[in-house]
Formats: sequence, structure tokens, C-alpha cells
Amino acid sequence: MSMHQPASQPSPNPGYGAAPAPAYGSAGSAPAPQKKSKGPKVLMILGGIILLLSIIIGTVLTVMGVGSAAGSVNDIEELPGGSGTVTAEAGDMLQLYAPAGSTGVTCDVVTPDGSAPGPGTNQSSTTTFDGVEWVSFASFEATTAGEYQISCDSPQVAVGPPVSLGGIFGAIGGILLGIFGGILGFLLLLAGLIWWLVARKKD
Repeated sequence: MSMHQPASQPSPNPGYGAAPAPAYGSAGSAPAPQKKSKGPKVLMILGGIILLLSIIIGTVLTVMGVGSAAGSVNDIEELPGGSGTVTAEAGDMLQLYAPAGSTGVTCDVVTPDGSAPGPGTNQSSTTTFDGVEWVSFASFEATTAGEYQISCDSPQVAVGPPVSLGGIFGAIGGILLGIFGGILGFLLLLAGLIWWLVARKKD
């Protein structure tokens, strides 16, 4: 008598050979968030600082330069009839001025002690006051403190210190610093802002 063995039933647990669960952080997981670059903020801050400092320092230099140049112009005095006295301290540098276009003007300068004044500066100064443009034609240095007697062969002569070149250059430098420094700071600020907007749009 033959016996039939029952057919084997499939195991409910496949066990060996089953596909393993994907490990955490494998190719199927979500990518880690990227850190945002600090470059745009750094660029905007740097540009803002440069822009602000350029405006402040440029304004201060311009005001100081204009004040210095204006101060030297205010010290120029016209001599009525081309003769008069001027009070000076030892070491002061003074220039003689005549209206623009005047030629051949000569003056005699007598110091308080009767000696000859010291040699002047080679600087040429031009300024305008009382609606007249005045140009320097001679210069001398005060050797002693006191009153200097000046006599000229022209009825229109003025005396005073040289126009402050330092003040003029300071004013020009302040203006240029304010303009070019301001432009540089604005461009850096604008570049940082554009960078930040582009990065934000990509995110």
C-alpha cells in the first residue's frame, strides 16, 4: 500500500533572502539641508560701512578745507592808495596782491626795526574779494613782530597770507573721497543684496 507525503507548505516568514530594510541615511533618504552662505550679509555690511564712512569723513575734510582756505582769504587787507601798515608776528609769511592784469607793480617794505624783510615764498596765490580777482606778485617773511610799513607805486594793492593750499587740497580730497568712496560702498552693498536675493530664490 503506497503512502503519499503531504506537500510542503510555504513558510509565512521568508527569513533568509528577504530584501533588507533601507538603512537610515541611505540613497533613498532626504538630503541634509545645506548651510546658507554668509557672503551676502558680509558684503552688504562692508558696503554699508564704506558708504557711511566715506560720506562722514569726506564731509568733515571738505568743511575743514573750505574753512581753512576761507580763513586765509579773510586775512587779506587792501591798502588804501597802495600804502599802509600791517601787523605781523615773527615768521609770518605775507604776500602782496594786485588786481588781475596789473603789471610792473613794485613795493617797498620797511620792518619795525628798519631792516630788510626775509625772503618770501614762491607760491602764487589767486583769490577774489569785493568782486575783484587779486593775484600775488611779491612775497616776504616777517623777521620781527610789529608793524610793517608798505609803500607801492600802484593805488590798488592788498597784503595778506598766501591762500591755503592745504585747505584747498583738503576740500578737494574730501569731495573725491565722498564721491568715489560712496560709489564703492554703494556697489558693494548692491552686489550683496543681489547675491542674497538670488540665493533666496534658489532656496
